[in-house]
Amino acid sequence: MLPTLGYKEPETFRKSDVARMQLVEAICLFVREQFIPSLTLAGAAEELLAGLLRADGKQPTIEESFSSIKKIRDNVGLAAMANKTKSEVIAEWNHAKNRTKHQDKDEASSITLNDCDEAYWMIKRALDNANKLGITIPNVNDFENWVIINVCL
Repeated sequence: MLPTLGYKEPETFRKSDVARMQLVEAICLFVREQFIPSLTLAGAAEELLAGLLRADGKQPTIEESFSSIKKIRDNVGLAAMANKTKSEVIAEWNHAKNRTKHQDKDEASSITLNDCDEAYWMIKRALDNANKLGITIPNVNDFENWVIINVCL
């Protein structure tokens, strides 16, 4: 065990509360256009919320998304995903998050990505998972308003 700073005593946190705090802060960072830390923090929340959903016997958003795309692929032949497995597709969807968190010895020391888009989609996945768990994210309107104002969707 690491030595303590003595500033405060250990606390017990519900993982749903941890994920909520992470997602709220990810949105705060996003609207301040701090997209890389927003991406990594939203990614942590998304993973934690996905695990909570699985523990409840529910399917996380990323798995539902793959299932939907697989149906389309199987019905109409989506060439871009012709021979990709579920784990390959999910690895692609998580590529930017993982590359901004890890450095493997065989990887380049730089990464090219659209940090705004990657953070946006990670927040959307995390928000959907939170919604499925009944977790309210108080600043979701800040996120949606930023997108409306800045992207004009």
